Amino acid sequence: MNPFLTKSYIGPEYFIDRIKETDILTEAIENDRNLTLFSHRRLGKTMLLSHVFAKLDKKRYQPLFIDLFATRNITHLIRKTTEVFYDRKALHQGVFNKILGGLGASISFDPITGSPQVNFSMTDRNMVLKSLPELFKQLEKSKKKVVIAFDEFQEVAGYEEEIAEATIRTIMQEFPAITFIFSGSKKSLMNEIFTDANRPFFQSTQMMELHEIDQDLYANEVHSILERHHKNFDPEVIRKILEETYCHTGFTQMVLSRVYSESVNTIDFEVYRQVWSGILEDHKSMAREQEFLLPRLQWQTLVAVAKEEFVSAPQSKEFIHKYHLSTPSSVARAIKALLDKGIIIDCVNRGLRVYNVFIQKNLQSFPL
Repeated sequence: MNPFLTKSYIGPEYFIDRIKETDILTEAIENDRNLTLFSHRRLGKTMLLSHVFAKLDKKRYQPLFIDLFATRNITHLIRKTTEVFYDRKALHQGVFNKILGGLGASISFDPITGSPQVNFSMTDRNMVLKSLPELFKQLEKSKKKVVIAFDEFQEVAGYEEEIAEATIRTIMQEFPAITFIFSGSKKSLMNEIFTDANRPFFQSTQMMELHEIDQDLYANEVHSILERHHKNFDPEVIRKILEETYCHTGFTQMVLSRVYSESVNTIDFEVYRQVWSGILEDHKSMAREQEFLLPRLQWQTLVAVAKEEFVSAPQSKEFIHKYHLSTPSSVARAIKALLDKGIIIDCVNRGLRVYNVFIQKNLQSFPL
């Protein structure tokens, strides 16, 4: 089996570092503190939550993971929540059926995956909303300590109902025996939800930002994994992979997975160059598409940021003059638009960079 995970968590022996973060999350859960976890996409939030949940004592804790990606309103959230409760047997079957019956809802099963699907026959949203407190009321009666992680929580900010955040905040207040973890991959939006004094979740949770794994720690972990799997490797190749991918977990793991599977005896520079070239080729069309999807100034600004790798002063005369961009105010608007779209990210101490490492490397070769 390939030891470098790119999809789902399969065990602690394949989980790289995050010792400090694991301790912080575990300590918050053990002390009944609600927590907000946020970072850029593909930095390992979901893997970290899975790792922490796997380490919890199942005799004492009932961890529940609810993915809110692609939800558009509170009804979708309730459906997702109900499906997870049913699948994990979080509620007694009789209690669960009573709640569903009162809503005129029913359970069916996906013919391919076998996953439960909740179907609401009624259209009265107020009645559906009333089911949410009842679900948590019954859940709070559990003999185990319940921990609920809402992943991709930033989706709630875009719900059709203006009361969405207030509704969930009220649930959190009414059921203090349940620990809530709110995880999100849009840093600016998550910050707005939890640090804006005019919003319901203002300063209501412990805040935790996930950063890139330290390069030396990452390298040591990779070396240990390869040694356990009796795979020969050149340490300089591992260092090169970590540098080129900025230790951004999702991209780093993809390259590590490929060099592991495509090497016969040893992970050396020849294998690395073949893999790296192949990955960049796979992303070339995606990079080129940006020119046709973005307004001209956004495209020019994107390529300029890619060529610099990191940009700390995008409105400076030097940056604008070097890449023949427009006025500082126009560039500022272009930067904001690219940040809002998630095409570039703010790495704080290092500055702005293109989010997708492989697209960035392709853009560096494009003329401007």
